[in-house]
Amino acid sequence: HLKACPFQILSMAPRTLPSSLPRAALVASALAASAAVVAAAGKTRAELMRGVSYGPVPFKTQEGMSTLPEDDWFCDEAVPMWGRAGRADLRTIRSMGANMIRLYGNNPSNDHTNFLDEASSEGLSVAAGMSDYPYYQQVPGSCKDATNFNCFSQVKPQYEQNLRNGFLTMRNEYH
Repeated sequence: HLKACPFQILSMAPRTLPSSLPRAALVASALAASAAVVAAAGKTRAELMRGVSYGPVPFKTQEGMSTLPEDDWFCDEAVPMWGRAGRADLRTIRSMGANMIRLYGNNPSNDHTNFLDEASSEGLSVAAGMSDYPYYQQVPGSCKDATNFNCFSQVKPQYEQNLRNGFLTMRNEYH
């Protein structure tokens, strides 16, 4: 489940988007809902967030980091690290007492459904980051250079792509 709250997860029913709406309206509704707290079904009280930032980068230097093709650690290519058949990082994180995992890199063209399913099955909420690509790296058209940091036109398509690639379930609920 994708949850957004700075210090605690508040209890409320999951956000459901009507399937009768056109896709653009569904995305607009999901964008508006992303600012709200989305909580797991069945919660009856506030729960203290015990989170872990997850970035299993095998490099210790900036030079090493620059050799990574991307930093999306919740795509299918990273299953050997976080999946049960591999290193089982998510299970280990949960066994340490965490109930939330924070991610940084995010390539919205990658499907994140498997990671979100696995995290949910381990009882972990997910706070997914957005890539800094549209802010600094996108050439031409970075929000830094093209819009003086008014990033809506760069971020909205990236967020919509995330919704299509696992962040929304088939029932148009946050994953």
